[in-house]
Amino acid sequence: GIGSDTNPTTQVSNVYQIVEHVSIVRGGHSIKAGGEARKTNYNDRSERYVRGNFNFTGAMSADPQRRTATGNSIADMLLGLPLTANGSATSLAGNFNAFSYSFFVQDDWKVSSRLTLNLGFRYELNTRYTDVQNRLTLFDSLYPGGRLLISGTSTAYIPGRGVVDGPATSRTLLPADANNWAPRIGLAFRPFGDNRTAIRAGYGVFYTLVELQENRTWVRNPPFGEVVSLQSNQNGSAGSADVIRVGELFPDRGTPASRPLVYGPHMDFPDPYYQQWNFTIQRELPGGTLLEVGYIGSKGTGLIQRNNFNQAVLDADPSRPTNILARRPYPLFGNTIRIGMNAANSTYHGMIAKFERRFAAGFSFLTSYTFSKSLDGASLIDSQSRDFYNRALDKGRSQFDVRQRAVLSGTWEPPVGRGKAMLSAGGFLAGLLGGWQINAIGSFTTGFPFGVAAQGDICNCGASGQTAEQVGDPLAGFTRSRLQWFNTAAFVNPRPGTFGSSGRNILDGPGSATVDASLFRTVSLTERVNIQLRGEFFNAFNRVNFSQPGAQVNSNSYGIIQGAGAARVIQLAAKMRF
Repeated sequence: GIGSDTNPTTQVSNVYQIVEHVSIVRGGHSIKAGGEARKTNYNDRSERYVRGNFNFTGAMSADPQRRTATGNSIADMLLGLPLTANGSATSLAGNFNAFSYSFFVQDDWKVSSRLTLNLGFRYELNTRYTDVQNRLTLFDSLYPGGRLLISGTSTAYIPGRGVVDGPATSRTLLPADANNWAPRIGLAFRPFGDNRTAIRAGYGVFYTLVELQENRTWVRNPPFGEVVSLQSNQNGSAGSADVIRVGELFPDRGTPASRPLVYGPHMDFPDPYYQQWNFTIQRELPGGTLLEVGYIGSKGTGLIQRNNFNQAVLDADPSRPTNILARRPYPLFGNTIRIGMNAANSTYHGMIAKFERRFAAGFSFLTSYTFSKSLDGASLIDSQSRDFYNRALDKGRSQFDVRQRAVLSGTWEPPVGRGKAMLSAGGFLAGLLGGWQINAIGSFTTGFPFGVAAQGDICNCGASGQTAEQVGDPLAGFTRSRLQWFNTAAFVNPRPGTFGSSGRNILDGPGSATVDASLFRTVSLTERVNIQLRGEFFNAFNRVNFSQPGAQVNSNSYGIIQGAGAARVIQLAAKMRF
């Protein structure tokens, strides 16, 4: 592609808070209560696509009957035939205000010397943002052909017709979610009555705000701002009316041909929330050590995911492709109607184990191990569905899912020098050999997951995240190396006009193993002044931790690892303390 969608942006936010807490102790009850009122003022101005953006993929010079094997992006550029083009000549600005109110009550109840309960709840009310000039718009997907409702008015915008009469709307366009009750419960139990064994458990509900980066997009739509978004018919000829030509861009704003992008929330937009729970057992062991094992779980509900409401339906007969615009549900609008939906859910289950020795006699260590699995429908707000009309396909391993992780760390001060077990009387030798400290931390993880993508708009429907067709076992029939991380013959591009069958994040990338070490020496200059000499070694053994392999069928980097993490870094420093 040519041009960048990275938009020059100015953002200023101000948050005003009033917070009050009170605490009461009565017998075995320790009660805390409080509340908060918060105003958020957020000012934003950006120039998205003001430089223009053109995407040359090779689709326009490809043979329609052999699309996956032909076509050249440079040829498309020389012909001036982009597959998509985006541009804007308007500033996208908003001055937003919203209020949040919350209160909580919690009772730490010491039922007995062996059992303590933590009981509480929290309530939150987060109002929707308003814009000082009522520039918020809401896409009405239920209206035939679609329209944009304008906040605080009885008007709407329809491309080609401009501002027309519409239903009355509030300044916030959507009502606040007033059902944000969040209970919390926890316990700490000493089953044997001593301080050596403890059982802890907890459960809570936690609501989250819709991030400002989502709210700021609600003012980017006509009639206040406009981003033109066009897509060629990849099966058309260079002279066809439905093919984009660089020399004819861009259509005048407000005309039917301009086809603006749309941003905003879904018409049903409750606040996302998480449920979290845990159960752990702790046991003190001989030698000042502590062992902890436990389980942690969470479930996210109604998480924000941006989806394209204007994805075209597939051709009834893929062998006879039709114009993509004729198959879009809202042809008056741009290629993308990016709507924030409460469409994604997530689950996490993890087993944890920790073994530690607190610092004593110059020595401490901490080891931890986690075995876990995280699933979701969208790991990031911009993780769009591979097929908007079949979002069940999105469920898979989270983008950040690491099945196993182990961390080992330790600190040792050799028992030499004044006040130590050896050479405690001081002297030259004690001064030479004393004052040292050795530290190390090792981190070992399995790889992050990834999936294999198709090349280009194979479905001819404008869907994001199109996956490859799986035709074999990706883990068999090859010898793993940096140049072939998985069996690349196990995936091919789908047939034109169809979706691929391979799942989301079904393969594992390379794991990592890193050991950092440091050596400190403290030298006393006077009774009150000392200097610490530090040598720090990051990735001390200079292990190569590979990046993810290329995962797009037929790309030059397909199946190949071309990057790695940082090499060893040595840092020397001195610190004077007085």
